[in-house]
This record gives sequence, C-alpha cells and structure tokens, in this order.
Amino acid sequence: MSVFKDFLKDSESLFLNPMILDYDYQPKLVPYRENFQGYIAGCIKPLFSNRTGKNLLIFGPPGVGKTVSSKHVLKELEEYEDSIYLIHINCWKFDTSFKIVNEICNQIGYRFTHNKRTDELISIVSSYLNKKSAVIVLDEVDKLNDFDALYSLLEEVYRKTILLITNWKEWAINLDRRLKSRLNLEGMEFKPYNKEETRGILKQRLELAFVTNTFDSEAFETIVNKCFDIGDIRVGLFLMKEACEIAEQESSKKISLNHANLAIEKFQKSRVADKSDLEEEEKLILDLIKENSGKKIKEIYELYKKAGGDKAYTTFHRRINDLKKNKLIETEELSQARSGKSYIVKYVKKLNEF
Repeated sequence: MSVFKDFLKDSESLFLNPMILDYDYQPKLVPYRENFQGYIAGCIKPLFSNRTGKNLLIFGPPGVGKTVSSKHVLKELEEYEDSIYLIHINCWKFDTSFKIVNEICNQIGYRFTHNKRTDELISIVSSYLNKKSAVIVLDEVDKLNDFDALYSLLEEVYRKTILLITNWKEWAINLDRRLKSRLNLEGMEFKPYNKEETRGILKQRLELAFVTNTFDSEAFETIVNKCFDIGDIRVGLFLMKEACEIAEQESSKKISLNHANLAIEKFQKSRVADKSDLEEEEKLILDLIKENSGKKIKEIYELYKKAGGDKAYTTFHRRINDLKKNKLIETEELSQARSGKSYIVKYVKKLNEF
C-alpha cells in the first residue's frame, strides 16, 4: 500500500466552488428567514399601487441574515417588476451624503456627476426616482457621517420604501427628531440562528462548496458548534474554507477534525482585538469606559468632552459601536418609563486582567 495514496495531486482540489463560502454569495433560497422576507415585501407592497411604502429599521447582531435577506427580496422584486428602482448602498463604503448620491447616480445609470454639488445631484436623483417608485436600502447605516442625503430623499422622492440595516437597535434613538418623524420607522429584529438552523445553513453551503464526502462529519460538527457559540454564520463559512485550505496545504484528501481545530485556532488568534491597534480617539474612549464601567453612554460622552474629545455625539456613539463590535465593551439597555430607553456601557476584561 502506497504511503502517498491519500495525497492530493496538483490538479485536484477539495473545493467545488469556494465562492459559495463567501458571505456576499447570494443563495437561491435563504433558509429560516422566509417570514422576515415576507415582512420586508409587505413594506414594499404599497409601491405596486403607486403609494409610498413603509420604512423599516432592520436590526440584529452580525451574521444573522439581515443583508442577505434584504438582497434576496430585491432580487425577487427585480425579476417580478421593472417599474421600481432598486438601490442598495453599503454605508461603510459610502459614508457621506456626497458619496451616497454619487453611488445612486451610478446605480440608476446617470453618469454626468463631475463638478456637481451634493444638492444638485440629489435633485437629479430625485427627478429620476420620481419617474417610477424606489426601494432604497442603506446597509450598515450606523456608519453614516451625515444624514443630509437621507433627509432629502425622504422629502423629495414621492413613492419609496427605505430600509435601514444596522447591528445596533439603539442606533435610531439618537436620530434628529425631524428625521425620526419623517422616517416613521417600523422595526424588525433578526435574532441569532438556533443550533439546528446554524447546522442547516452550513450544511447547505458545504454541499455546494466541497467535493462530496471530503468533509469529516466530526470536523463539520465542531465548526457548527463554534459558529453557534459565537452566533455569526460568517464564522462558520470562514472556518469551513480555512479548514479546507489547511487540508489542501497538507495534500490531504479529507478535511479532518485536526484541520477544523487548526482553523478555529487561527480564527481565535485573529479575532482578539489588540488595544494597540486602536486609533488614539478610540483608546481615549476605551480608557474612560474602563475607569467608569457601568455608567450611561451619555455620561461617558460628557467625560469624553471634558477630557478634550471634540467629536459630535453621533460620531462618539459610532466609536462605542465599533468597540462593542470588537468585543472590547458591552452595552446594556435600561428601561425608564419617563425618559425612554437608555444604555449603560461596561468594559470587558481580558484574560490577563482577571
């Protein structure tokens, strides 16, 4: 028996289609999110009767299907109806009003944007969108640095549905009152997938991404458990891809439990956010939270200003969200009958600080 029989040849791969494991991949079906997609479709439905639709705040932690579900609805709508403009913008990349209206121009096919001011472009965009109806998705809307474009679209586009997607339920609390009243947002929360749903989604991707019978069942279950513990489908997709790449580096024809564990180890090392990688402003905010853990966010903001911080509250709040996303802090909602909801912020101790 040859000791080389289990080695991959140069022309062989355990992957059928690694693109299936990209989180941006749009599956034909989005399992376990059918009710959410139906609700989104219901908000858009009035546009078919030449009426304005409902505006919706879609929120929930990362990796629970918010973006993929909204894109799936837009894809179905595109195949069903051509009288509605469909705009999807990632506010991480397009974080100012000028960038947003330029991107809308790009998506609707208007090319003459050179030397035009933001207000001119908004007027042009509105005139285009008013020829039909429009569904406008602002994904990662908490990354926006200003809201002029959003305000103008609300005022100047007649028939529209606006979907705002964010990880943070509390984001909308700090919006300008005028903007809040015009948005008149309904809310829809995406909660983490349960264990069986996590397994089902990863199984679906596994069957499309890998050669049959190459993924050891114990290795797959280990990745499912890790993905479920963290509550982010993207983690499972990363781990499956990474485990396969490790197996191929070893010229193995099977993705084993050891490969899965090595992938998890690599993920855990890359996941830990090092304070030394933070910007100076984030370091200041993190130090203030560490010294005042348990105080309300607005109280931390007042301390931040006294310490020389010069950013507006919306920018400060975005920094809070970034620190939370990196697992450096936690926020906790407080219910107050008179003044509405507020949040306290807590410093998350590292292993070497206990």
